[in-house]
Amino acid sequence: MTSEIMILTPNAIALATDSAITIDNRKIYNGVNKLFMLSNDPPMGIMTYNGARFFNIPFETIIKEFRSEINDKNITKTIDFKEEFEKYLQKIPSKSPYKESFEDKLMKFIDIVSNEYDTFGKNDFFNRLMNVMLPLDSIKIVHDNIQSEHIEKAKVEFKNLCSQFKYADKEEDFIQRIFNLFIFEMFVKSFTGVVLSGFDEDRLFPIAYSFKIFYLYDGKFIWDDLKDYDILKNNIDVIVEVFAQDDVIKTFLTGIDDETRFHIVNFFNEINNNYTNELVNLINANDNIDENSKNEIFNEINTFNAKNKVLPIKFNNFIDEVKGKNLIPIFKSIGALPFDELSNLCESLIKVTSLKRKVQPDLETVGGDVDVAIITKGDGFIWTKRKHYFNADLNPQFFDRKNL
Repeated sequence: MTSEIMILTPNAIALATDSAITIDNRKIYNGVNKLFMLSNDPPMGIMTYNGARFFNIPFETIIKEFRSEINDKNITKTIDFKEEFEKYLQKIPSKSPYKESFEDKLMKFIDIVSNEYDTFGKNDFFNRLMNVMLPLDSIKIVHDNIQSEHIEKAKVEFKNLCSQFKYADKEEDFIQRIFNLFIFEMFVKSFTGVVLSGFDEDRLFPIAYSFKIFYLYDGKFIWDDLKDYDILKNNIDVIVEVFAQDDVIKTFLTGIDDETRFHIVNFFNEINNNYTNELVNLINANDNIDENSKNEIFNEINTFNAKNKVLPIKFNNFIDEVKGKNLIPIFKSIGALPFDELSNLCESLIKVTSLKRKVQPDLETVGGDVDVAIITKGDGFIWTKRKHYFNADLNPQFFDRKNL
């Protein structure tokens, strides 16, 4: 995992990333490169997050090879860099000996599920399966790109698994849930995110694109979730986007992260839904209220409920208003920051995320040195903070090369 941030202002792009990589959710290494200069004419940078390999080839190698290939091409727009990169990725599967079939992934998943079932037992396993939160939009994207015969093959295997686990009375729910979990664990979870940003040759304002790559099987992959970031189009002065682990930075910017917001809204909705039910129960249990009075009160309660169906929407809007009030002064300040302060802000936000992971009981999935770059129309791609695995004084030849 990782934490990355991109800030767009009218005259600059700031990019920052940590250096941590997680191996099999057990081991953390610091020192991985995730931020690269793609071009200096026009100025362009690229970041990756989540998956660090593409068909078992490190993305650092792929990006540097891609950079060399397009060096002689006259590419002048950010969108063209994105499209050229997508074309280049299509060549990678043929260059890699790493090929995993659908059957390989299916059998690997069944082994994982069987081990978890043995570990947690029947009831706990089913409860965990039913309650785990899954990104259904991404799951649908992948599902629609899996061949129908493979889908049927998986469902047959999951039906056998259902019988083996003795969930015959819950077969439909089990198969649907386990199928979604299969797609998430074997295809969605290992996606790689790509962020590409810079200044087009004929534009004075920055622009950026992000998308996700989902690996399938037999050398196939898809990309989706394309987003564009353009302060000119959106008529705003500052865009701040956080990739991968965003909770700490969003709390700094808005006062609340998405997970906390989700729990607060759910708790409010639960109270709102249960309040009138509890009220009706109390009235029914009160023998001092006659039936006519009870009916009148119940009618009033029903009228109240009908009028207040918009209450959850109002509560959501209230939270968004509070977040907006926190954001406005921060964004005004960010838009006015000099480049060195903008760089310091990005570095600090990544470091405070790393600090929180350090004091939490889980793996330190954000950490290591922070790489930071500032991209401007006039100065191009400028490293303001960059790690090296070697002594710079002993390797002057490295800095004599182009496209660093």
